[in-house]
Amino acid sequence: MKLPKGLIVNEKNNLKIILFFILLTTALTVGVILFWEKVLLKPFYSWVDARYPGVENAERRRLIQQRTEHFFISVTVDSIVVSLLLVVVRRQQRKLSESEERYRLLFEHANDGIGVVAVPAYKIVQVNRKFGEILGYQPQELIEKDVRELARLSADGSTSPELSAWIDETIAHAEHGQAAPLDIRKLYQCPIRGMLAELYARLAAFVVSSAPESSEQELTIQTPAGVFVPVSVSFSTLSTGDERLVILIIRDLSERRRLQEEKEEMQRQLFQSSKLASIGELSAGVAHEINNPLNAIINFAQLLKDEEASRTPLEERSINGIIDEGGRITRIVRDLLTFARRESHELTRVNISEIVNNSTSLFGHQLQKDGIEVEIDIAEDLPPVKADGSRLRQVVVNMISNAHHALKAKGGGGLLFRITGRAAEREGKPLVRIEFYDNGVGIRPPDMDKIFDPFFTTRRDYGGTGLGLSLSFGIIRDYGGTITVESESGSYTRFVVELPAVAQQEREYAESLVGG
Repeated sequence: MKLPKGLIVNEKNNLKIILFFILLTTALTVGVILFWEKVLLKPFYSWVDARYPGVENAERRRLIQQRTEHFFISVTVDSIVVSLLLVVVRRQQRKLSESEERYRLLFEHANDGIGVVAVPAYKIVQVNRKFGEILGYQPQELIEKDVRELARLSADGSTSPELSAWIDETIAHAEHGQAAPLDIRKLYQCPIRGMLAELYARLAAFVVSSAPESSEQELTIQTPAGVFVPVSVSFSTLSTGDERLVILIIRDLSERRRLQEEKEEMQRQLFQSSKLASIGELSAGVAHEINNPLNAIINFAQLLKDEEASRTPLEERSINGIIDEGGRITRIVRDLLTFARRESHELTRVNISEIVNNSTSLFGHQLQKDGIEVEIDIAEDLPPVKADGSRLRQVVVNMISNAHHALKAKGGGGLLFRITGRAAEREGKPLVRIEFYDNGVGIRPPDMDKIFDPFFTTRRDYGGTGLGLSLSFGIIRDYGGTITVESESGSYTRFVVELPAVAQQEREYAESLVGG
């Protein structure tokens, strides 16, 4: 059998150390013997002869001299060898300790959850911080737990008889070297959704078959707190002497899934935005095409009205109705063309009252049809603002559209939409403050911080794109203004737009140029 490369290297290192100490012991023994004979032998023998004189002590002197010589040589060589050996051992211990600390830090700070399971007891013997965090436990709570027990327990602490029976069946199959077939329907009975149950089934197969590792599986687990977490799970086997272990790797896929969903949503919304832009261009083209036959209808009706002929009251009302309704359609088409027209974003002095009235006329009939009372209160002395008229009109139309949807969703009577415009001042600088108020469904508190986020909408099922408020926010910000919101769910919503007003001196100068 071919030994692993790392094991061969370790065996060679051990052999080198053994040979080194054999040679060292031999050399030290020779050296100590020479030192004894050259330096210590004569003085020591002389002292023994003087201490034990006479023929009757000859045997005693011989034993003392022989034993002392052996003791000195043995103790000296052993002391030196043991001291050197302790130095080597301490160095190896320090390297081992540093290596253990390094791998412990890597283990504890890994971005994936790592758990070590003992086989065949299926006891969790070690986990890192991330492992417990993903499963919703403190790491120490998982030590010595049986993975089968974790798989059985439900979020309320009860057990699922069907799932328990399936795990017992899995164990029986595993003992014979074959994992039981996995029933996906039973995975949903486990709070840690199928992950630990599937872990046990696969562990049994891996331990018996000695498979080195498993392929990565993506599952959804549920922590004891009821939080659902998407994860990927993989296993590998490890043998340390007589102990067999299974390494369980769990990777939290929440962030990856979130980014993927955001990417898909962004792509979908960009496609939707492009589609809306195309629809806008189409609407403008249709409006142009409507103008010609519409003008013809109005002109023919006017000719009939101008013709001196006897008509019944019904005929007179019909002709006047054609002219009046045609005129209303003409105004709507004109406003639609103004809104859809692509203009260069040139900053000019814009009259807020005119922008509000033109934008409101687009929704006038629909608002009236839905029983919504509209109040427009724009101060006559409201100063102009410096902006691009078409972009500012886009903001106003978006505010009206949002209020219309909120009021329509609430239904019932007493529906009110109010636009007010007043001159204001902040830090000595003139402002124009426009308020858009409606007593519709309001905005839920969790949504308040997200309403200006691109592509966030609560009307996804009704064609909402989530672009209106984010675009409006950007437009107002480009002109040095602010847009804020206050709302109470089920009661009202108030958007406040503040824009820098054109200074009095600048207005007077502009008027003098026009007058000149």
